[in-house]
Amino acid sequence: MTSEAALSPGLRTVTVRRRGERVAQDIVVVEEPLEIRVDGRPLVVTMRTPGNDEELAAGFLHAEGMLAGGAGIASMRTVAGDRTAAAGGGAARIKVTSFAGDRVEVVLPGGAAPESPATEPEREFRATAACGVCGKASMDDLDQDLPPITPIEAPVALFETLPDRLRAEQTLFHATGGIHAAGIFTLDGELLCVREDIGRHNAVDKVIGHFVLSDALPLRDRILVVSGRAGFELVQKALMAAIPAMVSVGAASSVAVDMAKAAGMTLYSFAGPGRGNLHV
Repeated sequence: MTSEAALSPGLRTVTVRRRGERVAQDIVVVEEPLEIRVDGRPLVVTMRTPGNDEELAAGFLHAEGMLAGGAGIASMRTVAGDRTAAAGGGAARIKVTSFAGDRVEVVLPGGAAPESPATEPEREFRATAACGVCGKASMDDLDQDLPPITPIEAPVALFETLPDRLRAEQTLFHATGGIHAAGIFTLDGELLCVREDIGRHNAVDKVIGHFVLSDALPLRDRILVVSGRAGFELVQKALMAAIPAMVSVGAASSVAVDMAKAAGMTLYSFAGPGRGNLHV
């Protein structure tokens, strides 16, 4: 049995009954809300797996065109929620479940100091772990100006090996079987960074956010690999970082295919040993 204290912040134990009678402990991935505030204004609340929260905030702001790189941040801090209050039901609630309500506070150059909770304006976005765009206010918000990319040439055989290389580093997936991952690879297949999250768009925000905070954008000679499907919002996030190639374990959507083709991005779906779809 794994003790709760020994687990990663992204994991927790639950009691289950197996084969009808035997009671045992299982491990599940944690899903909790994170609020991102910019210049004192609540911007978005997203359901995510705790860990690398500042990278998540940086990646989200970059994908929304609000942040070019780490140098564009005057300050950033993570404020932990009150888990004592959450346990007692005094924190944010979704029906019967209480959450701690962590937040990341970002101040941009020339931005205002954080406001008090009593003066909070309406949030601009709301997101769940399943959807990267459900907080958009209008159809026009789905359209973004994307930076140009430089198409790359890489062997299909390389793309087919990358999901297994990613899977080998998915520690939370190995523990739970229920979490997404995103990884950034070199054109030679070297894994530079991997992040996991209950939300596939969060995983991409985290891994791109790592390079945002390192002032290492654009990623013009890198490959993004995702453990799930290639939806248009993931392709859009990759293109915002000028990533020229994307590999997905799952299917690609119609808009993802069209967006990748229009931008000159290499998109390889259903990737695995000896298989995959190169969208042309």
